[in-house]
Amino acid sequence: MRAYRILLGLLGSAFAAALAAWAIGADPGYVFIQRGRFVVETSLVFAVLATVALLALAWLAVWLLRWPLRVMVARARRRGRRQFARGMLALAEGRPKRAGNLLEDAARLRSLNIPALVAAVAAARQHGDAARHGVLLQRLADTGEGEVAASVLRAEAELEDGRAGAAIEILTPLDHGQRLPPAGVRTLVSSLAARGRARESLPMLARLRKAQAYAPATMDAFEAEVLGQALAQCSDAVSLRALWAEFSRHQRKAAPVAVAFARRATALGLGDDVADEVESALKAQWSDRVVEAWARLPTAQRAQRIGRAEAWLRDHPASPGLLLAIGRLCREGELWTKSEEYLRRALSNGAGPAAWEELGLLYAAQDDAARAQRALANALAVARGEEATAVNARHGRDDVATPLPAPEVRNEHGVPVLPRA
Repeated sequence: MRAYRILLGLLGSAFAAALAAWAIGADPGYVFIQRGRFVVETSLVFAVLATVALLALAWLAVWLLRWPLRVMVARARRRGRRQFARGMLALAEGRPKRAGNLLEDAARLRSLNIPALVAAVAAARQHGDAARHGVLLQRLADTGEGEVAASVLRAEAELEDGRAGAAIEILTPLDHGQRLPPAGVRTLVSSLAARGRARESLPMLARLRKAQAYAPATMDAFEAEVLGQALAQCSDAVSLRALWAEFSRHQRKAAPVAVAFARRATALGLGDDVADEVESALKAQWSDRVVEAWARLPTAQRAQRIGRAEAWLRDHPASPGLLLAIGRLCREGELWTKSEEYLRRALSNGAGPAAWEELGLLYAAQDDAARAQRALANALAVARGEEATAVNARHGRDDVATPLPAPEVRNEHGVPVLPRA
């Protein structure tokens, strides 16, 4: 291909020379220039060639004069790129002070100014240098193109420092001007939730999901967290029901959302009339946290709720949350022997401090102060990662923490399988 291009160039040059020779012919032209005693007299062809040669010499002279400057500029660019690379590496290695110095040096290069300043801001934040962090944010904002990014980074810092109100003041004008990027939307949502205004931020969740700035799992977790905060901030039963009705079916299935709804309903005195909503979330997606929150809902039909929970036990025989919930319901119904049995099974399946606490309440309700004291002490010990002391069962002879035989678990085809660890 290269030889072909050279051949085409030679043919083109030959054609141009032939065309020039035909145009000049026998008359090379005549040029006469006079200024005072200075006289130039020559042919047109020579004048043109001499002009071209002089221009070429002038260009070569300028190129040679600028060569040292170009070398210096190229060296500065190489140094800036090297400093930027070293700064980013130092930031990733956890050396923010060194990273900040290198990145600020790299920011002198125009092509690296904005990315180097953004990274330098992160380094100053990681190092805990609030004064330098503010100066770098101002430099980033002064670039023009980095003004929005500087505002978002400043708001994130304010939120991390517990000043959600300041973050809202920074981001709200950008939101009204439709200039808020996805990172700013997320920060504004978190700031509103932190100020008890999570319900105001719910429309922004749709914008954030539409932007596809985060992985689906990350977005689902963040949305569930904000929805749960909005439910927890409801002041009365009417607003709680109204907000729950606004959620989509997919949003109601999320475990953190269902847990927040059940806990807030419990705090507001709602019970059996909202239990169906929580049960629907359990049917869609089983969660120990949800079933525990469901069991705490006030009820006037405790026997029916125990029966429903025991029916779920056929499909989830090793669920610590379900066993703990049944044990609590039985304790509240004064079914002492049954409650102790379920709570022992909950302990065997890893319920931990919560099961020990329920056992303490169970024994206290039976005026067994010694066992209640040891069970509650075990709850505190296990929560601290310490070993539990022996507590003899009230309705049995062995220690309540003795592992019980694992129940038989079958798959959807009825074939026995090993229980999950």
